[in-house]
Amino acid sequence: MAAVYSGISLKLKSKTTSWEDKLKLAHFAWISHQCVLPNKEQVLLDWARQSLVAFYKKKLELKEDIVERLWIYMDNILHSRKLQNLLKNGKTINLQISLLKIINERMAEFALLGSQRSICVVLSCCQGILSTPALAVIYTARQELTVDLLSQLCWLACRQPGAVMPQLFEVLHLTLGLYLSIQRQQVNPRRTFGEVTTHLLQPCLVLRHLLLAGTWTQAGQGLLQPALGRDIRSQIEALLRGGAFQAELLPSYKEELLDQQQGDTKMGAMKNLLAPLGTVMAGLVDAGYCEPSLQAAVVANSVALLYKLFVDSYLKEGNQLLCFKVLPPLFGCLRISHLREEQLQALSASDWTVELLALEQLLNSVASSTIYNIATDRIRHGETQFRFYRRLAEMLLNHPQAPVPAWFRCLKVLLSLNHLILEPDLDDLLASAWIDAEVAELRTQKAQEALISTLFQTFAKLRQVPRLFGEVLGVICRPAAEALRLPVLSAGPAAVLRKCLPDLPPSQVLDAWALILESFQSLVLPDLQGDMDMALKSLSLSSLLHCVMVHARSLDGDSPLPVVRRTRRTMDETLRGLVKPLLDLLCKPQPSVPEPWRQRVGDSALLLAHTWAQVDTVLGLSCDPYRSEPGALAGTAPEPSSLPLLLPGMEARQWKEIEEFAAQSDSLGRYCLEQLYLQRMKNTLLQASVQSEEALLALRRDAAYILGSGRASLTRGTTASWDGQVGTVSALTYPVAHWHLVVSNLTILASYLCPDDLRYLADILLRTLPTSKAQEGPAEEEPDITLEEISKAVLHSPLLPEMQSLHSALLLRVTASCTGILCAGAQGGPALLRQQLPWLFEGDYAVVAHGESRFPKVGSEGVEPRGEIAQNLLSLARGDSPVQLEGEKLESILRLLEVLSALQLDSLPPPCHVHCVLLLLSLAGTMLGSSCSPSLTLRFLMTCYRLLGYLQRGKSAQSVLRVMYVSDIFEITLTSLFKASRRFLVDVDDPSWLEFLQVVGAFLEQPLQVLLQRKLSPELNFGKILAFLSSSQLRPEAAPGTRSEDQTPLGQQLLLVSLTKLCQVLGPLVKEQKQHEALEAPRELLQAAVVQAGAVLQLCAARGARGRRLPPPVLSSAASLLEADVALCSGHGGTDHVLLPRAALYQAVYSQILSELPALAGDTPSLQAAVQFLTLFFLAPELHPQKESVFTSVFQSVRKVLAGESFSLKLVLYCRAFGERSLSGSQKDKICQLFKTPSDLIYREPHKIP
Repeated sequence: MAAVYSGISLKLKSKTTSWEDKLKLAHFAWISHQCVLPNKEQVLLDWARQSLVAFYKKKLELKEDIVERLWIYMDNILHSRKLQNLLKNGKTINLQISLLKIINERMAEFALLGSQRSICVVLSCCQGILSTPALAVIYTARQELTVDLLSQLCWLACRQPGAVMPQLFEVLHLTLGLYLSIQRQQVNPRRTFGEVTTHLLQPCLVLRHLLLAGTWTQAGQGLLQPALGRDIRSQIEALLRGGAFQAELLPSYKEELLDQQQGDTKMGAMKNLLAPLGTVMAGLVDAGYCEPSLQAAVVANSVALLYKLFVDSYLKEGNQLLCFKVLPPLFGCLRISHLREEQLQALSASDWTVELLALEQLLNSVASSTIYNIATDRIRHGETQFRFYRRLAEMLLNHPQAPVPAWFRCLKVLLSLNHLILEPDLDDLLASAWIDAEVAELRTQKAQEALISTLFQTFAKLRQVPRLFGEVLGVICRPAAEALRLPVLSAGPAAVLRKCLPDLPPSQVLDAWALILESFQSLVLPDLQGDMDMALKSLSLSSLLHCVMVHARSLDGDSPLPVVRRTRRTMDETLRGLVKPLLDLLCKPQPSVPEPWRQRVGDSALLLAHTWAQVDTVLGLSCDPYRSEPGALAGTAPEPSSLPLLLPGMEARQWKEIEEFAAQSDSLGRYCLEQLYLQRMKNTLLQASVQSEEALLALRRDAAYILGSGRASLTRGTTASWDGQVGTVSALTYPVAHWHLVVSNLTILASYLCPDDLRYLADILLRTLPTSKAQEGPAEEEPDITLEEISKAVLHSPLLPEMQSLHSALLLRVTASCTGILCAGAQGGPALLRQQLPWLFEGDYAVVAHGESRFPKVGSEGVEPRGEIAQNLLSLARGDSPVQLEGEKLESILRLLEVLSALQLDSLPPPCHVHCVLLLLSLAGTMLGSSCSPSLTLRFLMTCYRLLGYLQRGKSAQSVLRVMYVSDIFEITLTSLFKASRRFLVDVDDPSWLEFLQVVGAFLEQPLQVLLQRKLSPELNFGKILAFLSSSQLRPEAAPGTRSEDQTPLGQQLLLVSLTKLCQVLGPLVKEQKQHEALEAPRELLQAAVVQAGAVLQLCAARGARGRRLPPPVLSSAASLLEADVALCSGHGGTDHVLLPRAALYQAVYSQILSELPALAGDTPSLQAAVQFLTLFFLAPELHPQKESVFTSVFQSVRKVLAGESFSLKLVLYCRAFGERSLSGSQKDKICQLFKTPSDLIYREPHKIP
């Protein structure tokens, strides 16, 4: 055999052996343990290498599949466990340089030609070499091969990003790591610099750009894990820092940038290295290494990185100027630094975004370090840096890019560096970044807001805010196409002023106020007549003046008297010199002027009038000296008997004309006029004579005007949103602004509105509520105000129940809408519905609430004919419904019920309470069409009974019992539920069904408790309920062998829940009365209920015996039934003849619970019910004569529960409760190690619990 194996080497080298046989022999030789070739591993590797080298050097002709199989053979050897073990044991395997060269050549071929053949296996071979330190040492020894491989791998990824293999990034990661380790050990900085700038700079920067752009991590590709991409980017940055910005290169950079000549000493290897920055930049901007469009993006992405790496490497004391000197050349690499005017205009928005993002990062690097010192730059360097930043500012302002957020951020950084950089062009800055800027996107708005905020903060520190306002006024008042301008104070700038103005000293606020007033009077008012541009300017100035007056800090009693007097004079001048002339201009008959002009002037005049009235009131309340100062027209106190005016000095005839004008269009003027009326209402309420009849009439008139002013617009509705700024109210946003004004002041308005107005308010509120989650808008954004958002806020406001009139109107509107839907679904027309359900059509709730007068009282025999309302509802529940609702109508009612759920129904007056209960019972018993899905039906009924339960907990719950008895409610509810359960295509343990059972059970329990608490003929009502439940258990009309409606599994559970609630209510009563043998009625009722519940429980438990787990309702019922049985047994002196007939049932349930207990650990309701049953079972010795065996079985099951995966504090507490209630004496001692404290158990691993 040895001779055979020794001939393998000769056959591999033989020219007569076919390549198929050679590959088979080589594979056999590698895997065979009996092959005795000397140095077999090296021989086989060399054979494969030599074959591949010969082929690629054209010395050997091979088929492509043979070449690929050779690569695969090589890969199998490199990745084999056998080779790894040999290397680990110290055996030396030599890889020849020729193999590395052909690998590098293949990578270059793949990158250049795009060939995909064998790429995966070649990459795998490369990975096998690099991932094995004993093999990778050859790359370490031949550094140029590593550089070449890294360069080719980068180009392979960059030139064909769509055809990249995931394995490539792993090989790249390994290669970068290997090169970085070589770079750290390199002692020749010049060599490292040359390698990086000559071979690696371009491909690494392109690769980094593509990684940042998410080329391989976008949805649908998944070629690159994000963590691996971040690691590769970090490695590239480390490679560039270690190659181009070494500490040894600092003298060369200084010589290049600062014209410092190096000495002759300590030159070493760096003596011939000149212009390192120029070398780096030449490689960066060199044309041809990638597509021009891609190269522009790569350059923009790279200049900020290179500058950051330079600053991180060289910034220290004394090198600030050097770090700045790098900035202009790197900025010069960007297109925006050198393109001609027409070329800059040709750049697209995306191009500007890329370039400005790069500039922003450059400026942020300057701002985050100590590179720019204003004094040092001015004194030592002749403002070198300042002049550069001024050129940047001029470039940015000469080519405004308001749609690009980075443009605003660049200006903000320049402003933070030195306000003098932008101050010479302050007017252009305000025009292009604020007044004339068209900003739409939220990100851009945030960037604009940040710039304006920095601008105001800067000038506030300089105490020059009035000067800034002067520049703003100059921009607004200079000639411009006003119609194209957006509102001056949109949400962003308005928020900045709201934040800035309260912090300003009163003198600066008054200076700014005076400037706006003077500009208005001198530049706008004289030429306002008939000039549309001037009308628009007046509106802009009015918005600005409104913001200054309203948001400035108010005066108080401690304010200096000169400031108070100046404020008073300014207020008088504003009213006399601006507000009144504008209002007079509005009232003059001017048939020749266009309507848009009148509207803009009216908006401006009424905005200022409303602002003046609001500020005057606030100042009068907060500052007594202000009110005592004499004024020309303002501030004079009215006569004690007179009512406040809308505005001093204006006649009623003028206001009539203004009202007629404002009513012509939905505009800012109409909104401000409503604000004026609202302000007069507030002033009227502040007066001592508010209780007078005259004042009440005035309040009602003003409230009616405010609501009626926008009635038509609000009825039409709008989908527009409003940013909340007065200056942005328009015909489109007026309905939202009007509704916001009304809703924000409901506490004032609601008390003075007539019933018709209240009904109108309720109708609008209901109509504008959001109908779906999508309509509510995303929560993570900051959405503008909409009609839907306002109405939703009102519905959930805690103040709504306090406004009883509006609350009642809304409740009536909801119930009327439900009635309307029922009428639309009436099969026999509304007349039949009115006959069967008359309470739905009662206009006055009191008629229904006093319906008990139509029913006779309970007689001595306890016999009473069923009431008309109960009979009608029972007929409805049995299926004689005149209404059938289909899916769409049911959805509508469900939305109305959700509105009803949001209202606080626990404090309704009795009439409203009774009406809501009857409506909900009627809805629950309505026939549903085939288009109603089971899930929708279940959700609808759950909502009905949850609301009924909520009403039954209210203060007027007893009022329902005046029109119906508890037994009636029980029968009506269960009759309709038994019938509806046929539609529920759900499992008995479905979570939605179990939740529904809980809701129904809670509703049924409440009237039973009231029955006992109020002693409302409990024996009679309980007897009727039991009789009904007994008849439901087996209907006479059910044929033998068949089940009635309520005997389906779901119907059985409903019946079981009902009987369980009955037992739970009667059980405590029997325990309390066990000493009074004369009172046998509760005991007999409980015994009858237990008998019925036991029969139903046996049916339900039988399903569990057939392989299904017992659902929580069955477990809970078993516990309650056992507890009731124990109560009955204890009342008979301990005899067990009552308990024994069901002993087998309890024992069967006990056995099943015991087997299921570990599986119930993750189901909290089931576990709680199971532990409760086990506790009661353990405490009933009649059920288990050998008590110790029961204890042992339960204890073992509890151990399994605690050792399971669902280990939690709640689980421990349930099990601990069982131990505390069930165990005593020695048993407690036995289990004490298990139940120490919950915290001990929580931190113990389940498998370590004993």
